[in-house]
Amino acid sequence: MTAVPPDTPSYFDLRLWAKEHGLHGQRYPYVCHALDSVAAALEIWDACLPQGLRHRISTGLGVAEPHARSLIAFWAGCHDTGKLVRHFQEQVPTDLAAYPTEPGERKGHALVTAEWLTTALPKLGYTDDEYVAALVAQLLGGHHGVYPAPLDEFRDPFTGFGFAPGLWEEQRERAMLLAHELSGAPAPPPRLETPAAALICGLVILADWLVSQEHFILEQLRTPPADGSRASLREHYERSRAALPALVASAGLGPLTVSPATFTESFPNLTTPNGLQESLARHLPKLCTEGGLVLITAPPGEGKTEAALHTSDLLGQATGRDGRFVALPTMATADHMHTRLKEYATRRATTPAPLALLHSMAWLNPDYAPAPPSPGTSTVLSGTRENSGPGAIRSAFDVTEWLLGNKRGLLASWSVGTIDQALMAALPSRHNAVRMFGLAGKVVVIDEVHSVDPYMQTLLERLLHWLGAFGTPVVLLSATVHHSTANALVEAYLQGSRDRKRRRSEPKPVPSIQYPGWLHVHPGTGTVSANPEPVPTTERRPLTVDLVPVPLDGGRADRTAVLREQLAPLVEEGGCAAVICTTVAEAQATRDLLAEWFAKVDAAGGRAPELHLLHARFPQEQRTAITDQIITRFGKEGAEQGKRPESAVVVATQVIEQSLDLDVDLLITDLAPVGLLLQRAGRCWRHEHLGTVARPPWSRGPRLAVLVPAEENSAKHLPRSWGFVYPPSLLMRTHNLLRRRAGEPVRVPEDVQTLVDDLYDDETLIEDVAIDIRRLGEEMALRTHGRNAVIPTVKQLGDDLHPLTAVDFELGEHFLATRFGADSVRVLCCYEDRWGRRWLDPERTRPLPEPGPRGRVAHEDLRAVISRTIPLRADHHTRPPLAEANRVPESWAEEFHLRDLVMLVHGIADDGTVTPARLGERALFLSTVNGLEELK
Repeated sequence: MTAVPPDTPSYFDLRLWAKEHGLHGQRYPYVCHALDSVAAALEIWDACLPQGLRHRISTGLGVAEPHARSLIAFWAGCHDTGKLVRHFQEQVPTDLAAYPTEPGERKGHALVTAEWLTTALPKLGYTDDEYVAALVAQLLGGHHGVYPAPLDEFRDPFTGFGFAPGLWEEQRERAMLLAHELSGAPAPPPRLETPAAALICGLVILADWLVSQEHFILEQLRTPPADGSRASLREHYERSRAALPALVASAGLGPLTVSPATFTESFPNLTTPNGLQESLARHLPKLCTEGGLVLITAPPGEGKTEAALHTSDLLGQATGRDGRFVALPTMATADHMHTRLKEYATRRATTPAPLALLHSMAWLNPDYAPAPPSPGTSTVLSGTRENSGPGAIRSAFDVTEWLLGNKRGLLASWSVGTIDQALMAALPSRHNAVRMFGLAGKVVVIDEVHSVDPYMQTLLERLLHWLGAFGTPVVLLSATVHHSTANALVEAYLQGSRDRKRRRSEPKPVPSIQYPGWLHVHPGTGTVSANPEPVPTTERRPLTVDLVPVPLDGGRADRTAVLREQLAPLVEEGGCAAVICTTVAEAQATRDLLAEWFAKVDAAGGRAPELHLLHARFPQEQRTAITDQIITRFGKEGAEQGKRPESAVVVATQVIEQSLDLDVDLLITDLAPVGLLLQRAGRCWRHEHLGTVARPPWSRGPRLAVLVPAEENSAKHLPRSWGFVYPPSLLMRTHNLLRRRAGEPVRVPEDVQTLVDDLYDDETLIEDVAIDIRRLGEEMALRTHGRNAVIPTVKQLGDDLHPLTAVDFELGEHFLATRFGADSVRVLCCYEDRWGRRWLDPERTRPLPEPGPRGRVAHEDLRAVISRTIPLRADHHTRPPLAEANRVPESWAEEFHLRDLVMLVHGIADDGTVTPARLGERALFLSTVNGLEELK
């Protein structure tokens, strides 16, 4: 290295740049960006990182926390070193005549960073363990979201990568040494565990994103360094350190904290905790001093949400994890939980911070998304990622515009989302490290774990493995979980936290499940502690389960006579009922036949019940409105405020069975696996213990009417749609299980776990061995696919981060359909008049929007379009190349949220008559009452 004094103005060449996009023709010196990144990493460590995460990273490095802090800041300052090469700098005209041409090939600067650091870090003492230097280089080479493959160890360690002595090397070394000095000149760590390396990569990416925002760089350019001397650059660094607290705060990255509290202090509206809540509050604190996993099993309506929030507080306080992430099965349930969690945070927070809602449609929620940005301000809705300025905040818990950016939501201290937002961390996707980092400092709560299929369970197990490796506490909630599922989830977590698999000779960690009850899994010893005494539950009347035969008509269930018989008392005397159908088409047909019957009741002078329909194939805004109305009318508040209908029927698909707090007097449902039937039954007489619901005379207790095949041999007489959605063998087993109990009510909770376990364990329920074997084969195939899709375990990963992002294509949220193989697209129904003009509504009041002068669709128009989209099962007609009639307008091609939509163009005549849209051979029609219908 040259002996140029560090305080000479030419010590660092400020012409060498790192940022220029969006800077109005200016360039931001490389060394300034490097020092900004050092400052950002220090501020994130000090102001954002939970104590438990600091401890986990420091342990993974084998150093004290102050030493770990300095190391990470130093490494963050080196992440863009690969930009100090000729082929990168020549992208913008610069006088580089004095700089020689190095022999290396053109590569992405992230890979160049990894290659150069393997040659440079040994000069700073990274020689005791060669894997440490290689892993540091690899994690910094992954700062754009993809870890480079291990470098060719047979190359010359310097010239083999295309580096050479001279001016370029001097500039690279000077920048590294300055970052090293200003971060505290930390000595190399004795080790670097791969889980810690992945978390550090996430922190470095966050630091880079923060200081890459255009508004921050433009502000920094107002007072640039006077020259390239070390003294001037130190002054720049100090200005960055002073600016970082406000930058972090404007991004919404501060921790949301709650103080220790008793259960009744946390929930003052619950004067007395129920048995489950009281048991957790009394016994868990002395068990969870090191965090761990808690599994809570209880019937619907038993206050599991409140129990989970209090458990999260206990785990978070014990482990120094301030954050929370609550995962729900659907977007609708996530929206509902976001409202509840925000109310809880508002009541409990000692330090408020934004609370994020994470799913693809979250920005349509007017109670969540911030006000539209001012003109000219970048926003995630137009596909930007790293260049948005601070957004307007309505309250301390409202999300910032920065957190709305792509892949940033998990960085909020508290967040609620669909389960796929967490499961993406278990897939080898770009920026996997950001998702890991976002989850690791939280208590992760996963609701409805019984609802995952074998494919998603495999992903969940791998996610739990990594959360165990990070020391992240986990709370699992379920109303009906089989003991084998509980064992698999617990074993996955323990394998990550203890870094070893259970030997075959060892007993399973969960020999049985106490229902209702809870268990705690110690992350270090593997000890499983269950609730020490039986958990008293809300007194419930036994559930009457009636098997109601339904005839088939052309392979379809004919519900006409059955529903007239079952609902006749309701029509005559009032009351509320729900009818759950297996498919959307069946729900639509059921609504139609009930509407026809109820119309005749009205015509005869009677008072027909209200009729509601809920399924997934409504436009997004209409489905949200229907869900809100049903929760209001049939929930706790509806009964307390006199809004509960005197007579009403809700027809729905499975969307009604999860996390919606509803109460009906009678529940009629198609046959489904017994666990799901019991979950649905939780909506029947759900709020009886509150004493706020007036029951009709005919409803003398909770009753579940299960529609079953009329023929004895159910294997050959199942409606085709039922066997398409659920494994026929499980439907047959459930039918036999319930038939065996004919006339015997189900005691809740006493009988629930036995029924759930017997469904899989009792071989006498098998009616058709071939169909049962087929189910096992399909489950095995799904698990195999899951194992092929997930990232490796910590042990499989070894000292190589590359497999965490090693994919040939970018995995999106669509990859995680609720049911594997149920891939879907979003369709937009529009209306075309005889002049070829297209409209969003049949009244022709809102034309299809066009981009503005800057090529972007206005926020209001974008919201109007997306709020009208509908998820539809994908087929060969919805995959590119689409038919001309189903393609979006060419002007939408650059809009991130619009370019992949499938258009369903309805014709509309001058008199307002609407004709169906075509999608290949399919005719589809958007009904204002039934949603999107497929016409036969």
